[in-house]
Amino acid sequence: MSSTPADAPSDVDAECVGPTSEQPGKSSACAGCPNQNACSSGAFSSPEAVAAAQLQQQQLQQSLSNVSHVIMVLSGKGGVGKSTVSAQLCHTLASQGYAVGLLDVDLCGPSAPRMVLGDSYVTAQVTKSAGGSWIPVYSAHHPNLACMSISFLLQDPNAAVVWRGE
Repeated sequence: MSSTPADAPSDVDAECVGPTSEQPGKSSACAGCPNQNACSSGAFSSPEAVAAAQLQQQQLQQSLSNVSHVIMVLSGKGGVGKSTVSAQLCHTLASQGYAVGLLDVDLCGPSAPRMVLGDSYVTAQVTKSAGGSWIPVYSAHHPNLACMSISFLLQDPNAAVVWRGE
């Protein structure tokens, strides 16, 4: 079993030969891949695309250069207290003076903003920077505590997200 090359688009099959291979988009592993036409057209391997990918990688590394620790709270089961533990970790670390950010990726019932921001989560809105990136919502009680959640992008912050694919 081969591994997916680093230069491959994010939604490729595990057997992807990569857009910079000798015959991108023409391998038997490419059959049925949603990126087959783009790979064979050179859209991912042109000098412009390679330069854009390198620039994006540099920007990502630069923006994450001040992140010194990442704590991930996860479980394969729902209702075990992942959001509660995450919120308590955030509050504790923020009260100790650390700069803390919480990324809530609970797609079916984002509840972390309520626990991190209190009642102000209802009116909280994320904004975009001049560069187009999302700016998280900061706590009124802890200016060093930020939260980003899909719930900020919903019209009703109490609604569960229903995902539908095509």
